[in-house]
This record gives sequence, structure tokens and C-alpha cells, in this order.
Amino acid sequence: MFWKILLGFWLTIVVVSQLLWLGFRAERERPEERLAQQLASQHLEMAAAVLAQGGMPAVTALMKAMPAGARLQIAPLYPGGEALSPGAAPVLTRTVAAADGHSYLLRASPDPDWLARGPEPGPLSWLNIPPPMLWIGGLGGLLFSILFAWHLTRPMNALRRSFGQVARGELGVRLLPALRWRRDELTEVARDFDLMVERLQQLVDGREQLLHDVSHELRSPLARIQMAIGLAEQSPDKANDSLARIRLETERMDRMIGELLTLSRAEQGHGLEQGHYDLLALVETLLQDARFEAQQSGVQIALSQAQGETWLLLGQAELVRRAVENVVRNALRFSQPGQTVSVQLTRLGHEVQLAIADQGPGVEEGKLAGIFDPFVRIGSARAGKGYGLGLAIARKAVTLQGGSIEAHNRPQGGLLVTITLPCLGPD
Repeated sequence: MFWKILLGFWLTIVVVSQLLWLGFRAERERPEERLAQQLASQHLEMAAAVLAQGGMPAVTALMKAMPAGARLQIAPLYPGGEALSPGAAPVLTRTVAAADGHSYLLRASPDPDWLARGPEPGPLSWLNIPPPMLWIGGLGGLLFSILFAWHLTRPMNALRRSFGQVARGELGVRLLPALRWRRDELTEVARDFDLMVERLQQLVDGREQLLHDVSHELRSPLARIQMAIGLAEQSPDKANDSLARIRLETERMDRMIGELLTLSRAEQGHGLEQGHYDLLALVETLLQDARFEAQQSGVQIALSQAQGETWLLLGQAELVRRAVENVVRNALRFSQPGQTVSVQLTRLGHEVQLAIADQGPGVEEGKLAGIFDPFVRIGSARAGKGYGLGLAIARKAVTLQGGSIEAHNRPQGGLLVTITLPCLGPD
């Protein structure tokens, strides 16, 4: 990182300096040319004054003292005269009457290349950058690259270490507190990283809790099966009773495993087709089966909905059916003979609200938030019929459809479960 930044810094300096040098060279007169013009004019005036007062010997001595590139050209003006110093075409001229009575033509040809000559060019002269600026730029680039590389690599190293900790299973690591002060894109990366780790922590904790709960739930039927086997071995005449108990426990275990598989499919949504479906038709079909079961316990089911509304939804109808069925069965489980389970469909803009209310004992306020967690069973004699997975499946199924599910105790008694789903059609 450091060497890349340093190289980029130096390339930028070189490119910018060369562009500036080319721009000044193309659009402006070189400083050497202006200075050569001024020196040639001064030398011409000086030589003219010396020639007028001292004649040719004096001006010849003056010219010998001048640098080679700054010497003048002098030619007599009498017919047939020859120039004393032939050279390039003159730029500045001056006619002077010398002390010996002759007239001479003084010619000065400025030589900017002679003026620009200096020490032998160094190996980096092609950069057209003065050596002091090279040293200043080098030290400045080095310092800038060190600071900038440290500024970038410090959070990158922290992010790399954090990923290493996550790879080792240390999900308690958080990156945002260390990078909050930057207030840039890396801060957003740290925030997303923390959200990812928190989600991973929730998934891992959920899996561990689920494994613990499954182990706990399987322990009891397995213990009863072992007890039934032991009784059958000790009392062969009661083998039929033991086999009946074993059959009952295995059926319960099979139902629980089936519910666990349903919960897993609800979490992932795999293997289920997505399409348009009518929620009202789905609920009516489901309630027909539920009424048949409710008749045995003397519980009524009432359905109400607004007339003229559209109940068309887009999603996985099978998941929604399982969610509604589990909530309705849960309401039937806690209802007494003569009570009614109410199901109401309401249209709220681009959402459909399905409210399922029973007249049972309700749930303690402190336990309402946890009834949608797996293997959570309400402390009631009628709760022993299930494994605490129905409402967990309902929440997963509804959440996967982009909806929400909530539970509240009714003022007149009983539990109200509200399912909200996005729908299609006009408001």
C-alpha cells in the first residue's frame, strides 16, 4: 500500500510538472531571450560610448573583456570595409562616429542559449524540475505516503483481524466503536460488518438453542420408550400395553420432527412455488377443515371480511396457509366448549390484516414476546398437546412473505394474533 501511494504521488507530480513546463514553453517567451535582449542593448550602448571616445583600440579591448557569447560585431562603413567579427544576422544595430573620424556599424546578436548555459545537466534534468524542488517533493511525498498509507491500512488491518476472529468463531467482536471517528465509507463498512456479525450471532445462538430444545424434547419420549421396553421384558404379559406406549411415543416424535422440518423450510423458503393467490379463498378452505375438528370440542369459528375488497397476494401460498393454520389451531387448543374463535380480514391500503382472536385464558404479559420462539409453551394444561413450534413456524412463514405477526391480550379476555401481509390491487 505504501509503495503504491508513493509511486502514484510521484507520477502525479511528474505529469503535472511536465504539463506546466510544456504550457509555459509553448505560450510564453523564454526568460533567457528577454534577458539576452537587455544585455545586448546594454553592451551595445557601452561599446558605442567607448568607440566614440577612445576609438577602435578602446572598443577592441572592451570586447576582449566581454564573454564570448556577449561580444559585438563591428564593421566600418567606408566602401570596401570588412566586418571585424563576422557572425549571425544582427538584431540590434548602432552607427557610431569614432574618435579617429571614421564611422562604424555596431551589431549585437543576443544569444539566449549562451545565457541559458550552466553546469553540466544531471541525470534527472529531463524532468525539468529544479533539484531543490526534487528534494522537497521527495521528502514531502515520503511523509505524505507514510501518513496516508497508515490512515488507510490501520482500519484495513482492524477489519482483517476482525474477520480472522469471526473465522475462529469469536462472534463477540465489534468494529464500529474503533472506526466511528472516521465518518467515511470505512465507517459504513464497519457498521455493516457489525450487523453481519450480530446476525451470525443470532443464527448461531438460535441453532444452539434449537439443538438444546430438540434434545430436551426428545429425551422424555425416549425415556418413556425405554421404560416401556423394560416393562415388556419384565412382564411379557403386558407387552401389548408396552408396544402401544412405544407406538404412541414414536408418533409424537414423528410429529415433532415433521414440525421441525416445516420450521426449517419456513426459514429458508426452499421448494415452495411463488405466485398469485387469493387470501380469502385460502382462509375459507382452511377454516372448513378447522370447523370439522372444532365441532368435536364444541368450539365455533366465525369469519368476517369487508365486501367488495380485493384479497389478491403475491407470495408462497403454502407458507401462508401453514402460518394461518397454526395460529387457528393454537386458538382452538386454548378454547373451551361454547366459545368462538373469530377470524377477520381487513384491507389497509397495500396491506391485508388477518386477525385471529380466541376467548381463552390469554398469555401473561411478560411471556407475550416469546411465544413465537421455538419450543416455547404457555403454562396451561392444554399446552401439553403441542411442542411449541406452531407459532414459531407462523412467524417464520409470515416474515419470509415480507409481513409481520403480533400477539396481544384482549381486554375482554383471550389472545389476539394479527398477521399483516403485503397485497396487490387498488387501495
